[in-house]
Amino acid sequence: MITFFERLGALYVKAFTGLPRRVWLLSLVMLVNRSGAMVVAFLSVYLIDKQGFEPTKAGYVMAAFGAGGVLGNYFGGLLNDRFGSWHIQFFSLIGAGILNIMLGQVTEFWALCFFAFMISLVADAFRPANRAALSIYSPPDRLTQSYGLQRMAVNLGFSIGPALGGYLIYNYGFELMFWGDGLTFLLAAAVFYFALPPDETAKPLVARPNKRQLGEEVIDAPLPAPASPPAHKQFWLVAFVIANTAIIVCFFQLFSTFGVYLKSSGFDERALGWLFTLSGVLIVATEMPVLYVVERRYRPIPTMLVGSGLIVFAYLTLPLMVSISFFAILVMVLILTMGEILYMPFTNTYVARHAPAARRGEYLGLLSSSYSFAFVITPLIGFGVAEHYGYGVATYACCGLALIGWAILSRVNILRERKMGAVVSVQ
Repeated sequence: MITFFERLGALYVKAFTGLPRRVWLLSLVMLVNRSGAMVVAFLSVYLIDKQGFEPTKAGYVMAAFGAGGVLGNYFGGLLNDRFGSWHIQFFSLIGAGILNIMLGQVTEFWALCFFAFMISLVADAFRPANRAALSIYSPPDRLTQSYGLQRMAVNLGFSIGPALGGYLIYNYGFELMFWGDGLTFLLAAAVFYFALPPDETAKPLVARPNKRQLGEEVIDAPLPAPASPPAHKQFWLVAFVIANTAIIVCFFQLFSTFGVYLKSSGFDERALGWLFTLSGVLIVATEMPVLYVVERRYRPIPTMLVGSGLIVFAYLTLPLMVSISFFAILVMVLILTMGEILYMPFTNTYVARHAPAARRGEYLGLLSSSYSFAFVITPLIGFGVAEHYGYGVATYACCGLALIGWAILSRVNILRERKMGAVVSVQ
């Protein structure tokens, strides 16, 4: 028994060693930011219970939130390559903080759609810039661990935010959650500014013209840039993005229909908050050592196939678990969380490793856009189906879409290797 715990302790030490100081500081920024995460967890419940919208209208507001994220992620990636990730991260945090506070001051449907769109547009520009910065800070052989540490920080914060949000909403109403989320964005911006002052990540990745002396004349001459195709012209990446979108539609029920489904089944906001919290605690406790072991033994695509399979399986059991008890739902959430651990960190690693350096932000931005696009269509599918057929059928519909994504994901590596083989043969 002592040997087992000694080995487990050694595994935890190995999982956290070798990561640069700036990776830890960037994760601290995410911890501060996500410790106030309330709006994304309770927005659909707020729209239906507090504002009195029909599920379909609530779905449109959530879809607006996701639509802003699609553009925010993609243009955030492009801006990252041209201006450097430091500026994008800093101004994204400030803008999102202000907009979150403003969202709580409006009640009209179109105003809610507008502010939901703008929040996601600004906040999600942070994601590709953040991932590109991590790929610069982290040694190549520690990249998945770096993404894992960041996810651990996010989930540690997310284990605090929804639980606090559920308590505040249950006892004081919804008003405080917008202030809490907004102020933690601004606090994260302050931590980021002082802990990580401008460095190499403040410089553009895309080569810019430089001044060069030619005789007596100074001319603009472009620096040579490696010939690399844009992200949307890489067929393997497009296939990966489509697969990820379908799988994440299934996962993102957690932030749309899941809470309303539980509310309609007799559970309150406190129960929902505790489920988010316990999921975050499991990620904090296990993700880093799991990633350390898995990354060294298995390739990314097979690992992602197992993880996405667990996500689908968890949701397939949800209608049954809801009919049993809170503890049955907790088991379902724990299975879902293990699937998340084995799936999500490897999506960033896979794209970052196979993206050309000068376009890394663009490639990661396209991947991030798939998460936001999934956030658009998840409430439309979920609430649209639920309004006519119930939440159980809506859950199964999202699972069916995820299975299609799983099938596409199983072919992505083959497509990429074929592309590489074709390039080699041409050369």
